[in-house]
Amino acid sequence: MRSTKTFFKDIISKPPMLFPWVALFHLVLCCISIYIYRTEPFPSIGWIQPAWIVASAIVWIFICDMKRWAAYTYVFLTSLSLLLRFLLKMNVTEISLYSSALFPMDVIFSFFVLYYFKRFR
Repeated sequence: MRSTKTFFKDIISKPPMLFPWVALFHLVLCCISIYIYRTEPFPSIGWIQPAWIVASAIVWIFICDMKRWAAYTYVFLTSLSLLLRFLLKMNVTEISLYSSALFPMDVIFSFFVLYYFKRFR
């Protein structure tokens, strides 16, 4: 088991330079979305959007640790979001509620993950 200090050193030094910046972006977006939805009652439908972002942020931290399961999970989350966005016939409000707010960016980030996939363990 690694120490916390070693873990944070690894997520900064092991991946390509872009990955820690994307992790920082995810964490900032996570904090912003939780701040925006703080007035909503917690187990409500409005918390789906922050849940997408929290899940993406947590998974991306493990992507920075170059974990293969995290790469699969992030691509799965992106694919699920795309399916919800394009295949379900909903109005604009429901699409923004049920799919990820990171829509164009999470697809680009998934391409980066797939490009560096051989380096994951």
